[in-house]
Amino acid sequence: MGCGASAHNTRNVKDSIVIPSEGPAAKNRYLQLQDGHKMPLMGLGTFLSVDENEVIENVTHAIVEEGYRHIDTAQLYKNEEMVGKALEQCYEQGIKREELFITTKIWRTNYKNVRGSFKESMKKLGLEYLDLLLVHFTLTDVDWETYDIKGPPMYKVWKEFEKLKDEGLVKSIGISNCTNMMFVDIVAGAKHRPVVNQIETNPYFSQQKVIDFQEKFGCKATAYAPIGNPGFTGSDLLKDEVILDIAKKHKATAAQIALAWNMQRGVMVIPKTNSKERLKENFEALDVTLDEKDIEKINQLNNNKRMWDPDQWDEPQYGWKNNPVYL
Repeated sequence: MGCGASAHNTRNVKDSIVIPSEGPAAKNRYLQLQDGHKMPLMGLGTFLSVDENEVIENVTHAIVEEGYRHIDTAQLYKNEEMVGKALEQCYEQGIKREELFITTKIWRTNYKNVRGSFKESMKKLGLEYLDLLLVHFTLTDVDWETYDIKGPPMYKVWKEFEKLKDEGLVKSIGISNCTNMMFVDIVAGAKHRPVVNQIETNPYFSQQKVIDFQEKFGCKATAYAPIGNPGFTGSDLLKDEVILDIAKKHKATAAQIALAWNMQRGVMVIPKTNSKERLKENFEALDVTLDEKDIEKINQLNNNKRMWDPDQWDEPQYGWKNNPVYL
């Protein structure tokens, strides 16, 4: 038990948008972004998915058979072309491009060639437009011994993203792993504010202060590692007694409870899996509705500890790995 968030964060799934559809996709719910576009609450993450046949089969199955409509990738993941091939198979099976929401990311230091880098991603994905483009890892490279800034200021990167949006090549633009301090720096001179910040957040690492602050500026959160990551920390959220008790109450799985908790506070989720069984299980979290007592119990699990590769966060601006505060 730790620094629990208050129960006020129950921005319920009831506030989300349902877009009429048929088959499994009818489960989908969407959040309205500040720029007017709609983004699915549930998506599929593809980080560390690099086997071509597996990626193509997994993404195609997720979309066609399970009803997923949001696929998240990135240049860094080295699988954009694989995702593109999967999308082509989906089109052949009757899925329309406008039904889908595709996210990719450009690394922050690539600001001198954002356009060229973007075109490369679009070619690999086989797309004419992108639904969401994120600055991958919104962080200024600083030498913490000399305090020299080595990388580009984030506002320069952001200006290049704004140009792509103005030209209609990208519908929405956003950020990832962005602290409140860096967020304010971007927003201060922005023509188009970020509408999404993709961050690590789960019941053990709620980041409620970040989510609440940035939402005041119209920026919603997407959660990666929404069910934790015991491989890095040895702390398994899915074996937590509180989560398991609530799962038993709702006749759901622990993963579904963790996902439902995030979605009911207005946070979109992109759990990654290569298992067809887990694809189905995760998507069915959209059917789970937690009550206020459930949510309050889960809120109390927060201990402000990262679960996703803490060694990568050993930076003063993120909080040292042994005290990782995201402010």
